[in-house]
Amino acid sequence: MNTITIQSIKKELLVEAGQETTFKIFTQKMDLWWPHTHHVGACPMTEMVLESGENGRWYTKHEDGSEVNIGFVLKWDPYAGLTLAWQINGNFQYDPGLISEVELQFVPNGPDKTTVRFEHRDLELLGGGKKVIEDMDGGWQMILQLYKNIAEK
Repeated sequence: MNTITIQSIKKELLVEAGQETTFKIFTQKMDLWWPHTHHVGACPMTEMVLESGENGRWYTKHEDGSEVNIGFVLKWDPYAGLTLAWQINGNFQYDPGLISEVELQFVPNGPDKTTVRFEHRDLELLGGGKKVIEDMDGGWQMILQLYKNIAEK
């Protein structure tokens, strides 16, 4: 049996803010920078939520009062990093049996600069093929730039 391995999506960005700030903006202020157009709910998104600590939920709230899971926190290491379970499949639907990992490292680069290393791995588990991964790569690039813009304010 052949196993297909798809390269991880990797990004690295230099954020003009300290390590603690970059971690807090990512984890506590996700709703400020995550685009409300990027969700898997049935109606418009009103809020993106990431609960702190291991096993914290990662989900969206919607205009109709519904909540839609994205995943949960696998590893929580303030202010050095975190790993999130991504439970959205290649059809962009929540799948509770699926876990691909989104890992972020926040590496101090002086007192007011932080290198943020991002990796979304285990993409072969998502299904959907090359086009889905290309779309996700571009999506993560845009989302991380929005995050950087807010973190540097």
